[in-house]
Amino acid sequence: SGFEQWENRAFQHTSQDILEAYSGETSKLVYLTSDSDTVLEKLEDDKVYIIGGIVDRNRLKGATIRRAQQLGIATAKLPIVEYLDLVATK
Repeated sequence: SGFEQWENRAFQHTSQDILEAYSGETSKLVYLTSDSDTVLEKLEDDKVYIIGGIVDRNRLKGATIRRAQQLGIATAKLPIVEYLDLVATK
């Protein structure tokens, strides 16, 4: 898939629950979701960004932000609308 070349460079993946993987370090975590009110303006080296918003589009709308809130993890959204003109899908 090509993912292996990025592993431990820019991306990491785990089958562990996020709270197990980063036990005691939840202040480092940021869940990315389009439902967040916070726009991510810059990446911080000491933060761990969780890509969770992929499931939020239709069927599971709001799932990621609810999960982050339940876990006490900060959220942010990528500034996509500020840089791209998107056409909504039906």
